[in-house]
Amino acid sequence: MLIMLGLWGCAVLSRNYQLGTEAAVNKDWDQAVIFYQKAVLEDPNNSAYRLALIRASIAASLHHLQQARNLASQGKKEEALAEYEKAIGYDPSNIMIVEEARRFAGKPEEKKPEIKELELPFRLKVDDKKIELKFINASVRSIFEALGKYAQINVIFDEQFRDTSLSIDLVDMSFEQALNSICLASKNFYRVIDEKTVVIAPDLPAKRLQYELNAIKTFYLSNVNAEDMRAALQLMLRTQFRMPSIHVDKGLNSITIKDTPESIALAEKMISLWDKPKGEVVIDLEIMEVSRSKLRQLGLDFEQHLIGLRYNQESSDKGWFKLSEMDLSKRENYQITLPSALIQLLEQDADTKVISQPRLRGLHGEKIEYLVGDKIPIPRTTFTPIAAGGVSQQPVTSFAYEDVGIDVKITPRIHFEKEITLELEIKIKSLGGSGFADIPIIATREVKNMVRLKDGETNLLAGLLKDEERKTLRGIAGLKSIPIIGSLFSNTDQRIQQTDVILTITPYIIRTIPLGKEDSKPVWVNPQEVSPPAVATLREPEEEALEMGLEEERELRRQPREEAGKNLIYLEPFDFEVPREREFRIMVSLRSEAEIGSLSVNISFNPQVLNLKEIERGSFIRQLGKDLPFLKNIDNSSGSCTIGFSGTDVAQGVRGSGDVALLVFQSKGKGESSIAVSNVAANSPDGQTISFETREARVRVR
Repeated sequence: MLIMLGLWGCAVLSRNYQLGTEAAVNKDWDQAVIFYQKAVLEDPNNSAYRLALIRASIAASLHHLQQARNLASQGKKEEALAEYEKAIGYDPSNIMIVEEARRFAGKPEEKKPEIKELELPFRLKVDDKKIELKFINASVRSIFEALGKYAQINVIFDEQFRDTSLSIDLVDMSFEQALNSICLASKNFYRVIDEKTVVIAPDLPAKRLQYELNAIKTFYLSNVNAEDMRAALQLMLRTQFRMPSIHVDKGLNSITIKDTPESIALAEKMISLWDKPKGEVVIDLEIMEVSRSKLRQLGLDFEQHLIGLRYNQESSDKGWFKLSEMDLSKRENYQITLPSALIQLLEQDADTKVISQPRLRGLHGEKIEYLVGDKIPIPRTTFTPIAAGGVSQQPVTSFAYEDVGIDVKITPRIHFEKEITLELEIKIKSLGGSGFADIPIIATREVKNMVRLKDGETNLLAGLLKDEERKTLRGIAGLKSIPIIGSLFSNTDQRIQQTDVILTITPYIIRTIPLGKEDSKPVWVNPQEVSPPAVATLREPEEEALEMGLEEERELRRQPREEAGKNLIYLEPFDFEVPREREFRIMVSLRSEAEIGSLSVNISFNPQVLNLKEIERGSFIRQLGKDLPFLKNIDNSSGSCTIGFSGTDVAQGVRGSGDVALLVFQSKGKGESSIAVSNVAANSPDGQTISFETREARVRVR
């Protein structure tokens, strides 16, 4: 039977498996892999052997990866390459190790797809030959026409184009460089109509909206949530008079942008910078709980601690005595009870060791949760009244399930210095006995910490020690306290419980955020490529007012300055065109010589042509404080809105000029609409009425 039991024990656990487990505990992963491989060859169908081999192989790969990185930092290239080969041999499916080894060996990386410029539906067809033209005090219109004849391109002018005099040197420039230089110097811009035609228009927001091209492009995201990307792009691409149109498809995790080609090109560059895979780590935990319990019982244990004396007559009838037959002088009628004593020489010593070795893998910034254990029912009793309005006397017992085991929560954060910050929250719960009414007592060990470790560095957390000692002395009162001989009449019960929790944690970086040279370069927004730089001078300094374009708009700009003493509310831009289904913005501005304590403005528009989407608070109102109540009400059915504010301090107002609100419109149908201020109600802090003059704006939707 002994031989059979020995053979059965060998069959349950292979000797190679046991040796592999010992090597794994000692962190000798190479030997552990060898022994586990032999165990798998002996019993290929044993899943425990296969899982142990996979675990040891991954651990060995990470160990040699860390050795390779250490050797690489010391400049030992050959030794580092040998360690990289071992790491790849143990875990050939880890592409990150293969790419890291290729980069360290100096092998060329696989070329990533380059960002291609957005191709326009048509481009100008001109020769590549350089231009040899120079103009001194010439008309801007004639310069554009001469340049068009030289390149055989038709140049047409917007009806609001303003002609000025200009001196410029266009020698050794291409056609597009020369065109950009002239537009930059004369405050104009151009748009390509077809392969042989361009249009020249004043560089105004309204004209930009009128002539700009629109494109639609869909971007499929791999790593970043589409909703988060939309919020970032709206903030990045928004301008004063235009917001990008962005649609999100949650199913495909894609975003579709409708905007100008320049904005879409900028969005593509930003998406390539933001849509990066998160870093990834592997965390090795070793949790050991050591518990020791000692029990010592020495001395006399009295089973009964009372000396009893009673009268018991034989002729009694079930404890009843006849008074005529009672005889207190007979000793046989009395019974005495003495305690019985046992000599106890008991000593008990128990050691308990619980080891858990989880290996966790997670992403940068994402919480990793690991829970293994049991759910223990804990009874909870409440009292409710039997009838409505009665006294709470009916007990109702329910059960709440408490997790008992190992609960690990870790949030890793990878730094570019090859270091990892770990936010740890580890709870170890176990049954600590039973209390009142046999309700389980749960013992808890908890660690909350934040550490920063290097790649492959091991950190030890210990010191959660619980040391409990109880000593109980029982015996005959008075006699147990006599020195020396008191132990003959007493019993000593001594209990010692010691519990310690030890935790080791080792993080490994297996994937970092891929950053290349292109990621560190700045992204230029609307760069002006003029090479060589052109020298341009305007003949008449007073013509600098052309930056605002039309004479009417220049007059509108001057009115708040020239009409001293007049309070004015006006809208800008005041006259422009937009295509259908396009968002644009109208600024509501004012100028006031008196202090304003409260203001209410009603604005009307054509609801068949325009749709008001949002009203944003302006900088003028913020002078009274960030928490100032701001009134906004939109009624697209009637084509009206109301904006206003009211100061909270009766002694404080605001004066001067600024923006009251920003109106975000969207064009609906073809037509024309005026955006007018229909009513203004303003008061000073002391309640006096303030009157305002108003100016309206006009929008044409094509």
